[in-house]
Amino acid sequence: MVKWKEEMIIAVEIDKVWSLFRDDCVQKLMPKVEEHVLLENDHDQLGAKHAQSYYEGEQLQTYIVETVGYEDLPDKKIKQTQFDMNQLVVVFYSFTLLKDGEKRTKFIYEGSNKGKGMLGKAMLLSGSKKTRQQTIKTFMERVRDEALKL
Repeated sequence: MVKWKEEMIIAVEIDKVWSLFRDDCVQKLMPKVEEHVLLENDHDQLGAKHAQSYYEGEQLQTYIVETVGYEDLPDKKIKQTQFDMNQLVVVFYSFTLLKDGEKRTKFIYEGSNKGKGMLGKAMLLSGSKKTRQQTIKTFMERVRDEALKL
């Protein structure tokens, strides 16, 4: 299993940063996503399921992404999603926002990739730690940069 947890302070109020994590804003934070189509329940709610499509190389992949955690309090916001990647890896993301003053938000991005069976575990072992760290850093910087535009 591969796990990560990174934090950063964003000089923007919590509600503005939180708006970036709405289901209708997925493509701002994840530009490779081609479609994010609601299948079950309601957007931005626990239990929401979306068909999310994006390109891996030249091949369009679609996964069913479920919101498995959701909390929207004045000082704390959490959105957690999970999906099965090709029946090989379970991918879990957690985005936590904590109010850190009137115009500051602590952004915590954590997650895990858990291999299913020998092939899924081997895939994770063969991945580059440096590449994974760069992907995490790039995502967090994109959240910060988009929030600063609001």
